[in-house]
Formats: sequence, C-alpha cells, structure tokens
Amino acid sequence: MYFTQAARRQLREEILLKENEQLRQVLKDQQELLEDERLRIGHDLHDDLAQLLAGTRLALGNLRLEPTLSGRNKSLLLRIDHDLNDLLNRIQNIIWNLSPEALNEKGLSYVLWKMCDQLKELRSFYIEFLEMGSAKRLPVHDELLLFRIVQEIVNNAMRHSLAWNINMKMYWSDSQVKIEVKDDGIGKERASAERKEKGRGLQGIQKRAELIGASVVTEPVTKGTLFVVSYPFRK
Repeated sequence: MYFTQAARRQLREEILLKENEQLRQVLKDQQELLEDERLRIGHDLHDDLAQLLAGTRLALGNLRLEPTLSGRNKSLLLRIDHDLNDLLNRIQNIIWNLSPEALNEKGLSYVLWKMCDQLKELRSFYIEFLEMGSAKRLPVHDELLLFRIVQEIVNNAMRHSLAWNINMKMYWSDSQVKIEVKDDGIGKERASAERKEKGRGLQGIQKRAELIGASVVTEPVTKGTLFVVSYPFRK
C-alpha cells in the first residue's frame, strides 16, 4: 500500500515536471518568435521610413540653398529640417531598441549603457549608468532576455511612475551579475497602471526571468521604486 502511494506520488511529480518543462519550452519559443518579429520590424523601419526621412532632409537642405527663397521661407525650412532630424533620431532609437544588434558583438554592459545614453538625449529626465566589477560575456539568449527585462523596467518607470531620475547600477561578481534600477517616481501610480495592463509589466518581466534562471525583486526605498535583477552564473 505504501509502495503504491509512493509510486503514484512519484508519477505525479514526474508528470508535473514534464508539464513545467513543456511550458518553459513554449515560452522560450514564443520569446524567440517575438524577437524575430522585432528584428523584422526594425529592419523594415530602417530600410523604408528612416531612409525616406533622411532623403527628405537632404532635399530640404538643397532647397534652402535656392537664392530666390525669402528669409522667412528659409527659416521655415530650417525649422522643418530640425523637426525631421528629431523624428529621425527617435525612429533610430526605436529601431535600436527593437533589435540591438550590438548585443552580439559588444555584450550586455554596452547595450545597457547605450540605452541609457540614448534616453538621456531624447527624454526630459536624468538617467545614469554605473558599472562595477569585471564584465563577462553570457550566453547570447540570456543576455538578450536580461536586456529586455531591464528595458521593460525602465519603460515602466518612464510611462507610469512620473519619474525624473533613473539610476542603473550593474554589479559583476564571481558568481552572478546584479542589475539595480532605481527611480524617484510615484509607486502608487505605477501599481495602478500595471494592474490595468494584465499580462504585461511585472508578469512579463517575471516570465522572462524564469526562462534563464534569473530573479527580479522590488525593494523598499524612501521615494520611488528599486528593482533588483539577479542572474547567477551557470557552472
């Protein structure tokens, strides 16, 4: 009798383990499909819209050289050119966020620094990146998911928390890499917004983290929210 119960328990555990593994594979396949689609959209934006805007700016530049144009019209063209340049920079930032191709060549540290640098130029808030320890290369798939996790945390802070300052710190040790993202926004506003976005926000972040054995936790701070992303190295 005892043997039968133990055998049944072991069978249930094996079935549950198999189902969890199948679910992990489904999530991994979905993530890979999503990245492929992001890459395709990024390439389409670069090949079509970005090139069109760059060509339009060039044509405007040539038009401004026409001697028959009045000073008022030249000023108007200059303003249009400035707006087009700003739009082009924003599109290029979107393209880079969709498919950060530098990740394969330069690694996670570089693309996180680059993301902060681009946001600092395009947004009306302060964002700082600080790295400590000796950086290591991780499996490409894991680096990509860690980047997406941090990217989602930063995007949520910008959209929902009314933050003015974001600080990102990256700590490398012999056993793990830890990434802290702290903002000075309103946590209550963020929580309300994330409850409305079912299937997004923290849920999506946690699912990505589980796929690579990472963890994401929030820690209390005086003002704002602190996210801590920890990724233990595989032996």
